[in-house]
Amino acid sequence: MRSALGYLTFTKLKNQIKDLLRSPAKLIYVVVMAAVLALSVMGRSGQELEEPMALYNLTAIMTLFYGFMFLMILATGGNSAKTPMFTLSDVTLLFPAPLRPNRVLAYGLMRQLGLSLVMALVLVFQYGWLKVLFDITWVHMALIIAGFALCIFLAAFCSMAVYVYTSGKENAGTVLRSCVIGLTVLYLLWMAWSCRDALLPLLSGSKDYTAALESCAGFLSRFPGLLFPAAGWAAGIVGGILTGDTAMVLISAALCVALVVVLLVLVITCKNNYYEDVLETAELAQSNVTAQKEGKVNEVVPKNVKVGKTGLHKGWGASALYYKHRIENRRSGVFFLSNMSLIFVAIVLLMSFFMRAAMEGDATAALIACFAMGTYMQIFSEALGRFNRELIKPYIYLMPEPPLKKLLYAVKETLISDVFEAIVLFVPVGLIVGAGPLDIVFCVIARVSFALLFTAGNILVERVFGTVSSKTLVMFFYIVVLLLMVLPGVAAGAALMAVLSSAVSEALGLAGLFLGMAAVNVGISVLVMYLCRNLLQYAELNNR
Repeated sequence: MRSALGYLTFTKLKNQIKDLLRSPAKLIYVVVMAAVLALSVMGRSGQELEEPMALYNLTAIMTLFYGFMFLMILATGGNSAKTPMFTLSDVTLLFPAPLRPNRVLAYGLMRQLGLSLVMALVLVFQYGWLKVLFDITWVHMALIIAGFALCIFLAAFCSMAVYVYTSGKENAGTVLRSCVIGLTVLYLLWMAWSCRDALLPLLSGSKDYTAALESCAGFLSRFPGLLFPAAGWAAGIVGGILTGDTAMVLISAALCVALVVVLLVLVITCKNNYYEDVLETAELAQSNVTAQKEGKVNEVVPKNVKVGKTGLHKGWGASALYYKHRIENRRSGVFFLSNMSLIFVAIVLLMSFFMRAAMEGDATAALIACFAMGTYMQIFSEALGRFNRELIKPYIYLMPEPPLKKLLYAVKETLISDVFEAIVLFVPVGLIVGAGPLDIVFCVIARVSFALLFTAGNILVERVFGTVSSKTLVMFFYIVVLLLMVLPGVAAGAALMAVLSSAVSEALGLAGLFLGMAAVNVGISVLVMYLCRNLLQYAELNNR
């Protein structure tokens, strides 16, 4: 009976590999991802800095990134309803089996470790810019991935321990989030106090951001800054190996081992019967998987939603879609921003500080780097927008309104939210990197134009590939379509930037880049929307 869990693990892994080999769509997706990785690495070869940044700055970046992921997983994972430790097949096979509950929990822990390794592979796509800034090798990249996997594993383990002891307690999630927020605030206050000599001049109007970043990086790359639970320890192991600090490696590794031992003892000695709660969680996870296979997108909202006002109160016919989306945004996000958008905004804002220091005061290069990162993240936020979720519901097809009118009202809320998000994001980013007011304004306009372009891409993919059953293949087509739609704007922006920099003024080059991209993006978007104006009409006929 001891080998039953091992047999189950091996069989599931073997079946997943067979499923990959037998699925053309998944194979195409893997090949495309490998090609994108190769292009990202080859495209940046030979662009390394003459004097690469010190590796302790990389340790500081890892501490922040690991810490962000650790807190996000811990804050959401402590609630049993958000902790998919087991699939429905695991529940069906393991719970009736004559196995001890703690041994089943250990299996869930190993499953979480495997998921953390898969998540860590995403960092491979960051090798290009890390190679440019820090001149790292693939060995260094493997260490960074291993450290990230360790951080995710410890976060999942902590989440499991909290889950076991709080299962069935209604207020456990609120208490956990309060503790996590309190710990984070104390740590940030500690960092601010330790770096006060470099941070205080900024409050008096000084623009010496380099000294402030160097001070914060120094705090985050050595003790006591690395004492942040789990995330700092994982970063300390990797950073110690990169910099050759043996003491840092040993101390961080000892803390990680001690945490694993403590959590293991807590889980094993717990007498809480968690089976009933896990069954509900597994059923919820299975329903989400089924919805994704059917092309449906489930929105993640709080369990207890503050309803406030009820009813639309405004709108008639197709315009009711817009007011419906506004109410949904108010209940699931903050003002016009969704939770995912808030996370992306925080990541780009954090990146802007490092880009300012990495580009050595070159505001143009720093703003372009932040804009590129923000646009890359915007692809995912637009793909999960309300327009796509509205298409899986029957109401938009049943309205006796012209298809184009329904289409425009369905995307109206998305575009307004994108305008607000662009202002909230790139006004602070522009001020941080030291960009001029004209550059910031055109950067916001370009951001909105990409939102319009990605929305048009969603409409085009739904119009052309809406009947394709394989959602992996649809995602592949989506990426290809967006790439083809983006290239003309990028080319036009680069050409206009070169012309203005040489013929007029180099200061207008960046504004020309954003203006050229915005003009072409808007033109392509309007053309695509016009050509797909009957999307809802044909979709309605197909659904009958």
